[in-house]
Amino acid sequence: MLGEVGSAGDVAPLRAADGGALDPLVQPQCSLAVQLRRATGAIIGRSAELDAISQELQDAMGRFAAVTLEGEPGIGKTRLLLAAAELASKLGFTCVAITADEEIRGPFLVARSLFAASAIRDTAAGTAAQSAVDRVVEAISGRDEAGFETLAPDAKLLRAFDLAGVAISRLAGLRPLALLIDDVQWADDDSLRLLRYVVRSDADRPIFLFLTVRPDEFATVTEAVNFVADMERMGLVRRLRPGRFGSVETAELLKRVLGAPVEAASAAAMQVQSEGVPFIVEELARTHREAGTLQQVDGQWRLGRNAARLVPSAVRTLIDRRAARLPGPTREALGDAAILGRSFSLRDLRAIRALVGAGELAPTEAADGSDPLADDLGPAVRAGLLFPQAPGEPADFTFTHEQVRQFAAGQLSAARRRQVHTAIVDLLLEGGDPAPAGLPMLAQHALAAGDTAQAARFSIGAATAALASNAPEEALRLVEQALPVVSSPADRRVLLTTRDDAFAVLRRTGERLDGLTELAALAEAMRHPVIALDVQLRRASALRASHDEDAAAELARRVRTRAAERGEAALELRANLELGQALLRSPLGESFGGAAIEIDLDGAEEAYRRAIELAEQLGDERSLAAALREIAMIDFSRGRAWFGGEAMAGRADELLAMVAAGATFEDLIRDSPVGPLAIEAGQVLERALGIFERLGDRTGTMSTVIAMPTRATDR
Repeated sequence: MLGEVGSAGDVAPLRAADGGALDPLVQPQCSLAVQLRRATGAIIGRSAELDAISQELQDAMGRFAAVTLEGEPGIGKTRLLLAAAELASKLGFTCVAITADEEIRGPFLVARSLFAASAIRDTAAGTAAQSAVDRVVEAISGRDEAGFETLAPDAKLLRAFDLAGVAISRLAGLRPLALLIDDVQWADDDSLRLLRYVVRSDADRPIFLFLTVRPDEFATVTEAVNFVADMERMGLVRRLRPGRFGSVETAELLKRVLGAPVEAASAAAMQVQSEGVPFIVEELARTHREAGTLQQVDGQWRLGRNAARLVPSAVRTLIDRRAARLPGPTREALGDAAILGRSFSLRDLRAIRALVGAGELAPTEAADGSDPLADDLGPAVRAGLLFPQAPGEPADFTFTHEQVRQFAAGQLSAARRRQVHTAIVDLLLEGGDPAPAGLPMLAQHALAAGDTAQAARFSIGAATAALASNAPEEALRLVEQALPVVSSPADRRVLLTTRDDAFAVLRRTGERLDGLTELAALAEAMRHPVIALDVQLRRASALRASHDEDAAAELARRVRTRAAERGEAALELRANLELGQALLRSPLGESFGGAAIEIDLDGAEEAYRRAIELAEQLGDERSLAAALREIAMIDFSRGRAWFGGEAMAGRADELLAMVAAGATFEDLIRDSPVGPLAIEAGQVLERALGIFERLGDRTGTMSTVIAMPTRATDR
């Protein structure tokens, strides 16, 4: 869900204008132009914050600058964000504003919203930035770039981050770039990690980043905290904390809302009731006016004598009092709309209501040409509970505040809520199999509908799709969401192995080892020896990552033996590769001929040579190339050890004299005891390089090319 000045979660248009199914996570978001017009010039008591934002925008025209706006709900953060967006647009920035959503999640949802925004697309069109943006969208959508299909998952993740940094840099090179994210405490962790990478790589570019956060929730989001801490260490962020209004600001806001001054004593009473929270001040003003406890006398608004006791300050109660005066059809439609999200389209709401039995609302046009459903929602707009969106936007209405949406949803009975969630699932499935990006939403609604079987199926699909999209944090969230509703051992195994793969990508070894205990117990309960061996290999990998190579090697040996006994060639291949890495104390592709006294060359060589045999049998070219490269590194280590021994024996001067007399290193190596090793190393490196190049594995190619000079150096 994407937007020019839009939201990553506010709007989920479920169907296209032609009736076709839409992917709800990648559709253009509604513009906030209507809200922007309301906010422009209506920022009361925030001159210091506006001045700070303006200064940072000016600085961002030459280098990266960021602002965080931290405050409680209702303090006015969104209005300041809208004002910042307007200022940025006037200064010539490419401006994208996104609102994260507490309910709607998906792999790289915020990042995908950013890169698919119309402002980004328009700026990039016809330039080198266009292909850069397309490439990062492909990467974070789970579609491998040609030549990178065989990259390890953690390498793919870093590749996606690097592509994002390149795309943002190129965009900022065309025009200064302003990125504004509302409610960042609800942003997905994968997007936050991507943005951290972008900041570190593009700190010299003309980029303005604006984040609004709720401090009480922000503190629990580790990635968000790390993101802001990174920018603080780099001296790139100004943190603003707007406070509650005093009596002067409250009186001015009341005057703006009511259109006339408020008598001082009445303003003071509402200041006390609202405790200076701007949103509550506005709610109080509307509630008092509609209840008749606030009346205009001699050009001033005055509260009745008992008004302060009649209306408490709780936002929910204020909304309830206003909503209680709405017609029944309006309240019902508002409740159904709240399940769709913070913003919604009439088309989706009409379809949902038809599915749950409100068939009388199905027509889109009455005899007089009006829209009955839009007419039903009209009183909510007039009561200040909904904002109408601009014509042509995917959404038709937006709830004025998240608390309004939550209140509306809370008015539905539990049975009705389940019916609406079920209808949303049916509508999302109307076009056939859902797109991978839509699976998290389907899982969420199926779970809320009480359909645990569907929720489990969608959650499993969503988790595996998230990992394929290089979004391990989202995969972990989906796994934890699905585990309580999954009963099948096979399904639990898929979820637990997905969790293990995600921990491996994130290199969270401690959590990985803890999670593998649960997976091992499941494998034992399933009484499936191959699954049990797979779990042991995963544990060996985790132990090696935690630098307990000896334990990892011992476990890999046991798996190798049992796999060979069972004739499980693929499992035996994995075990040999794992054993070789543990004995060389280096991951595949990262060894460069270490000192022989620190590693078990004989054991590693035996493991990798057996891996070569198995890879050739299975046709596993990537494993074959990786093992060939490691054999070359082992040969180099042996050669280095021989030359070291010659030097220790005092024959170094003799070798140098031979070189001075015209002998070449090639001649010395060929005639030495390590000559055959050097020849083999060159041959297997050339073979490995050819395979990596044929596979389009650029990481393997580069690792092999870098290893080749080692041969010349050792000569």
